[in-house]
Amino acid sequence: MIGDQQPQAEYRLIDAWRALARGWNHFFHAPQDTRVCAAVRIGMSLVLLVNLAVLYPDLTTFLTDDGILSTDMARQIGRPYAWSILFWLPSTPQVVETCFWIYVAHTLLLLIGCLSRINAAAALVWFLSFQYRNSQILDGEDTVMRLVLFYLVMMPCGASWSVDALVTRWLVSKRTGKPPGAANHLRPAWGLRLLQIQMAVIFLTAALYKIANEQWFYGTAMYYVARLDDYFGKYPVPDWLFDSPRAVAIITWAVVAGELLIPVFIWFRETRRICLLLAVLFHLGNEWTMHLFLFHWVMLVGWLSFVRPEDFAWLKILRTASPRSLAPADS
Repeated sequence: MIGDQQPQAEYRLIDAWRALARGWNHFFHAPQDTRVCAAVRIGMSLVLLVNLAVLYPDLTTFLTDDGILSTDMARQIGRPYAWSILFWLPSTPQVVETCFWIYVAHTLLLLIGCLSRINAAAALVWFLSFQYRNSQILDGEDTVMRLVLFYLVMMPCGASWSVDALVTRWLVSKRTGKPPGAANHLRPAWGLRLLQIQMAVIFLTAALYKIANEQWFYGTAMYYVARLDDYFGKYPVPDWLFDSPRAVAIITWAVVAGELLIPVFIWFRETRRICLLLAVLFHLGNEWTMHLFLFHWVMLVGWLSFVRPEDFAWLKILRTASPRSLAPADS
């Protein structure tokens, strides 16, 4: 009977708002494993050092008034609000080289985790200063490096695997009079979340751009990419892979599908590892075939933000378990 039915629960807007706020706070501010932040810090520092090593022989050519671009011209062709420490200093080889080695020192300190966030901020300032001094030698990898450095400043990148962590534990031990306990690797790390979002956005926007392009939409783009001699042909690949229309179409659409799906499914526990594996294979495959310098390596550093320490538990099993213990239980 109608009179015996239980009244249905009503939904209130305030309850929905509170649930949204709880989810937001948990997503951005729940404790994260700071060893992941440390891995990003170390990887980014190594990429920066390689970039600096390659830049060093051309400092005078690219970054001084004795080279191809004067300071005044760099100001004129740069972005309206671009700034650089090098704009305010004498544009001589001696001054630029001195700034270069200061930049290297900050990067090395970031690598070992000494005053990590301060040195991440200093490295970012120098990175921007060198970039805007000559914006004509930049490409996509410089943008990604700038973004990763920016997010490093906002995450606890020195809380693990660092001089900062060792000094902190020693100070706590000295203050309490007790031997150092186990390291605590859990802290809120909203900067790490921002880097994760950025990596997903990079892939997703690349896919949307490709979909709007006729060659990618119809599956012929990789045929033309494979014939860009300046970019392609780094290491040998089978000729049939890019000479067969069917293979070219499959590869082309696979690239678009990966860039569309990975940014979505990498957020789910069941599919995160598969997406990470696909992202790694994608970048290593591109690194094998294309001359893009550090782009794919800095992208791999960015994808480290999605790694969890338990992802490497199987390595410990392989090291300690005997072949018999790895066999199926019914064998």
